[in-house]
Amino acid sequence: MNLFMIYIGGDIDGSNVELHDVRFCIGDTIENCYDDLRRQWWGNPESLHLDCWGALDYADGYDILLSKDQPHEIADKLYFVNLGGYSKKEFTELHKNMVVVAPTDSKAKVRALKTVQQWSSRHRDYQFDIEKAVCINDTVQSHGYHIHLTPSVTEKPFDFTCRYVPIAL
Repeated sequence: MNLFMIYIGGDIDGSNVELHDVRFCIGDTIENCYDDLRRQWWGNPESLHLDCWGALDYADGYDILLSKDQPHEIADKLYFVNLGGYSKKEFTELHKNMVVVAPTDSKAKVRALKTVQQWSSRHRDYQFDIEKAVCINDTVQSHGYHIHLTPSVTEKPFDFTCRYVPIAL
């Protein structure tokens, strides 16, 4: 089983622009996640599509493994952190999404902000604040699985695909 991080999009009645969200699903393939994504989508069903997706098997110095068994130690958890901000050069809200490992959501937010501050020091126009931190462990547990985090000696880039894929029924 894989833990997928998925960037979905579509529209909702009355909107002038397409809406997006990041969702987490469990499946052997991305196609196995379509029904779950359809259940999660709050917008117009006929507009639902994927924009980006990838299997999360590494994050923030840890290998990620899904299992039906509970981990022996649960000191750290996996968090998705969404940061929002603005640039004087763009008429939109900018976002930076990341996955971090931390014991609490408040520590996950601090960890995420530190990485953005280092990045933004080279881009003075950008100012970011935490919009939301989501504990991915909770999402996975609601599907009967547990996340096992193991320190890794090898950093692995997040391998993802960006492509428009309609999944509406």
